[in-house]
Amino acid sequence: MSAIARDAHLQVRISTTEKERLRRAAEQSGLDLSSFVLQHARRAADEILAEQAAFTLTDVEYDRFLEQLDAPAQVVPGLANLMRRASPFSDR
Repeated sequence: MSAIARDAHLQVRISTTEKERLRRAAEQSGLDLSSFVLQHARRAADEILAEQAAFTLTDVEYDRFLEQLDAPAQVVPGLANLMRRASPFSDR
């Protein structure tokens, strides 16, 4: 795998507290601060861009897609059970 040329700069103004938080997280991840920020910024960018991706369907696929969208919702027993349980993140 060839090295990617890093020929551009990105400057971000943040508070000392924010920088320290990022530095600690980078350290826990075994990365230097720049690599940590770049890795996580790239991941966030990929997620956002993936949500915007277009897809192409044939006429038959498009008709089937619309049928699925128009079909009544189906109960998924395991999901229904999960939704009835208290959240582990709430103040019970």
